[in-house]
Amino acid sequence: MKSPKSTKSLRSIRSARSGNTENIFHDDICDLDNMLVMACAKFNCPYAVSVKKEIRQDDYYKALKQADNKTKSKRISLMPEHKVPESTVDVPTHSDQASSVTPSVSYTNNIATTFVYDNYHTLTEIKITKVSQVPDILLKIFGLLVPYYKNLVRLSITNCGIDMYTIHELGKMLNVSTITEICLDGSPLASCDYSILLRSSLRNLSLCRCKVNDEACEIIASKLHHAAAADNLLLLNLSSNHITDEGAKYFGGALRTNRHLRYLNLADNHITDGGACYLLDVLIEFPLTYDEILNMRRRRLDYFKCRNTLYSKYLEGHCKRSYDQISQSTSSKRKKTSTTTLKSKSSARKEKERPSSGSAIEDFIKTKAEMMLTEVMGSFQDPFHPHCTKNVDGYKYYYGNMTLASLNLAYNNLSYITIKKLYKVILYQNSIRKTINGGLVKVVVDGNNMPISCTEMTDINDLMAKNTGQTGKNLELLRWRSRAIK
Repeated sequence: MKSPKSTKSLRSIRSARSGNTENIFHDDICDLDNMLVMACAKFNCPYAVSVKKEIRQDDYYKALKQADNKTKSKRISLMPEHKVPESTVDVPTHSDQASSVTPSVSYTNNIATTFVYDNYHTLTEIKITKVSQVPDILLKIFGLLVPYYKNLVRLSITNCGIDMYTIHELGKMLNVSTITEICLDGSPLASCDYSILLRSSLRNLSLCRCKVNDEACEIIASKLHHAAAADNLLLLNLSSNHITDEGAKYFGGALRTNRHLRYLNLADNHITDGGACYLLDVLIEFPLTYDEILNMRRRRLDYFKCRNTLYSKYLEGHCKRSYDQISQSTSSKRKKTSTTTLKSKSSARKEKERPSSGSAIEDFIKTKAEMMLTEVMGSFQDPFHPHCTKNVDGYKYYYGNMTLASLNLAYNNLSYITIKKLYKVILYQNSIRKTINGGLVKVVVDGNNMPISCTEMTDINDLMAKNTGQTGKNLELLRWRSRAIK
């Protein structure tokens, strides 16, 4: 009689794996605390740094969990949820590992930091709140630690005191980490110069309640133009500041060439109808200035100059070697075929109709060079692309900025004039939406001196609801196609 095989059930294997991953995640969480403790002790940080840990579940995970609870009465969890206790780790005295290396330093202030983890218990955000003055030594320590956490994408310093040294350390941190979101809400800067942050690949910048004025808007807007430092910025929050029509004018000028910014929040400022018109005028068809036409032609000329230079270098260098190799291989093939086979009349006719071997090799080399250039440089991209411009009575017009999707102008000094202008913008963008994708999806104008009900406002709400529904259908179509490909 055969002895039964010692096999493990699938449930036991999965539970063992989930337990191992749970231990790994827990070790990572503890490892960050230990590293922070040792780094603060090594750099003699004269502050008591307390660490609080949170787990933030994203909306998709919550929706998926609710759907599972509705459809299934019982659910077997392959990876049990690990809840991290909200403990506090004080650097000076509560850590046993740092007791041997911690020097005798007098701690005069307590800095509360929060580490936010996602569903997989990986670090995604660091938050520092309510600190009278953020010490530079703490930011330097974070600058040494954050490059080792590849899922860390957000850094929040809210309701704190900061200076230019803080901005300088944040700029250095952005260049060596995966952080793409910076939140400085309630942390005003005396000089209002945030240009250092805009020199990196930052995608989300929030400066709510930072006393940003028109001078700061001019600096920020100068970095938002095409091919500028902050050309990759997608979200900009400047709500509850001191921005007037002059600041809105700077952003309107930047939106003429910016094709990346999706969200602009200027709520709770001092913008009137004139400032709103500066922003709305670039969302519809507008004429190009002489300088814009000149810069467009210069960019196009520089592109083709660079393309021709790379093309000639490729032909001179690599293609000569490939030409010799191909010619040698074709000559050897001819010798073999001439000694072994006899050509018939039909094959001779075909040989006459074919192009010569030299022309075939030349065509092959050119095709290879074109493929290389397309891969390296890509097609010509410009904010005023010829496909999006037209000539009217000798003047060149652009179709308008269709990249900006959300605009928040709530709680300003707007009136019925802005509503009429906004209605024209929505009508125009809907008329060209079939040829050019994009356009406004959400506009917020609450809290302004506007009529409670008017025909324009009703039509705007209907058109925006239609646009939002169409966007949702497009997203569902993309999801369906992705599932079909999988």
